Amino acid sequence: MVELSSPGEIRFAEEFTKTYAGDALNTAVAARRLGSEVSFLTGLSDDPFSFGLKQLFLMEGLNTRHVRRFPDGYTGLYFVANDEAGDREFLYYRKHSAASLISPKDIDENVIKSFKLIFSTGVTLGLSQSMRESVYKAFKIARENKIMTVFDPNYRNRLWKNKMEAFDAMEALLPYVDVILPTVPDDTMPTIGLGRPDQVIDFFWFKDVPLVVAKAGEHGCYLGYRKEVQHFPAMKVDRVVDTTGAGDAFNGGFIHGLVTGRSLSDCARLGITAAGLQVQREGTLKSMPSREAVYSRAFSMSSP
Repeated sequence: MVELSSPGEIRFAEEFTKTYAGDALNTAVAARRLGSEVSFLTGLSDDPFSFGLKQLFLMEGLNTRHVRRFPDGYTGLYFVANDEAGDREFLYYRKHSAASLISPKDIDENVIKSFKLIFSTGVTLGLSQSMRESVYKAFKIARENKIMTVFDPNYRNRLWKNKMEAFDAMEALLPYVDVILPTVPDDTMPTIGLGRPDQVIDFFWFKDVPLVVAKAGEHGCYLGYRKEVQHFPAMKVDRVVDTTGAGDAFNGGFIHGLVTGRSLSDCARLGITAAGLQVQREGTLKSMPSREAVYSRAFSMSSP
């Protein structure tokens, strides 16, 4: 999407800074900057903003072979503002965007089989029914071929008719999910009515998701696997500047750890370090940290 950001409340803003972002794109860039090979499946239109997105994909080293072209669509847009504490205000305009026009026929079984890991988010599920069915198809193919699947619920109220619709969409995907990365309580209170990490982990275990990583902002993350829960505190930071994309930075770090064969503890450290470094700078994509910055900090941290 196009991101238009302002330093104060949207209703009072007179100027906005244009860049590009989106939860799946943020995660892709975060993982790529850490050294993972990343392919990005999306839809682009022929509008002026699509040119900038294409350039961004190439600049960040993403594989764009699976980007689909939809001349009748347009590039999604969102406004974001940050207050003095780094908290965010969002306003989305993305229904009927080019990305929402993706359909199951755009999901190639042989392409899915070529990957080590497939990732999607609740925002993607909320774009359209055809996109939702596309994600289901991709995850089902991955599960049948023992390819790891990772899902971040990332609940956004404006994308859904109601909370039940969001819950139903997520629940239909859970049988094909190996790893789930919910933010507690932002994702979990609206959808499953639970706000404590231990409750959330138990819920998704009950739904047969093997690995649950409850992201808890300044409280770090809680990793639930094989009926054991481990807490990893957040990285200490001097000052929080902008929390936009922090969860995506975590996702990118954690996923990078998974595909490179790291232990789950190392995956968690990569995630919390990427997020901790990201929130100390302004902007979503431009603040995604480098491999050197994350690795030097993550593996100098003492074990929790």
